[in-house]
Amino acid sequence: MQEHAHQVNGNSHESNVTEEWASRWRAPLTEGLDLAHAQILGGEVSQGMRTLLSSLGHARATLVPEDWRRFCIETCRPHPVHSLVRQEPFTRRGFEKPRRYAGDAVMLDFVYEDLAPERLGTTDTGVELNRFLCAQRSTASLRGRRDYLARYIDQVSAERADARILSVACGHLRESRRSRAVQQRQVSEFLALDQDLQSLGVIDSELGYLGVKPVAGSVKDILRNQLRFEDMDLVYASGLYDYLPQPVAIRLTAQLFSMLRPGGRLLLANYADPHKDSAFKAYMEACMDWWLIYRDESEVAGWMSDIPRNQLRRQALFRDETENLIYLELTRR
Repeated sequence: MQEHAHQVNGNSHESNVTEEWASRWRAPLTEGLDLAHAQILGGEVSQGMRTLLSSLGHARATLVPEDWRRFCIETCRPHPVHSLVRQEPFTRRGFEKPRRYAGDAVMLDFVYEDLAPERLGTTDTGVELNRFLCAQRSTASLRGRRDYLARYIDQVSAERADARILSVACGHLRESRRSRAVQQRQVSEFLALDQDLQSLGVIDSELGYLGVKPVAGSVKDILRNQLRFEDMDLVYASGLYDYLPQPVAIRLTAQLFSMLRPGGRLLLANYADPHKDSAFKAYMEACMDWWLIYRDESEVAGWMSDIPRNQLRRQALFRDETENLIYLELTRR
């Protein structure tokens, strides 16, 4: 998105211009929220959500970043439509952040459909809202990512009988359910790293018998070299880099790459630039207070900056089938 057009520096004239400009747009942008609220209340849940996402996407595209954030906080969240959509468990958990961060493993289970909203006692409207959100391209790409990772794990395990795999920021490691290699205990060593101890508890209880080992640790631990692994055949991080500033992403990539044995692969992912499925991304920011760092191919490729080129055997940069996720695959020489 474009840079903010007005720098707030205490100049009253500039402040007034910003206030007048915001007032000019607040009313027409709020009309969409009003209509969406009425439609959802009237039982037109899908139509109401289409109206809401369209309105939020338009606001996000129209407003400069600072005013978009103000719109989210001052206009959208006090609006009754926000209380309405929080009947949907994915939205509610994202906004309330019971583990103090958005995008936790339980949230993703709602998208993976491992946690049915009906079982949690949500309203009929909440169930319909969840069904609508799970049909969007951004949530479909999450399920696609899970399935792609499962196939990738199987491929690496088929190539090496003694495969050693590390998942960084693993969550509940739901790809393991769809991996034949994991289910048949064909992975020599599978390390699941996360700083969320509750997520690691789920892995231990559900996957421990399959040989998956939970490891408590954070990005800081890795960057400080307090947590290090050697001779890995696959290291992957699929839901982490969207939260990392570019300098941290570059440092972490070099550190993870150094953990590979020759022929080992590093697989990373990041949500694509915000113009892809922009209405849903606006919904995430406005209704869930969930702000990711979106990147394009050149920014993702920049993660390789600290890796010596003579250590790279192969590099690949590609998008998923929804074109909503960018993958970077690096093979060590």
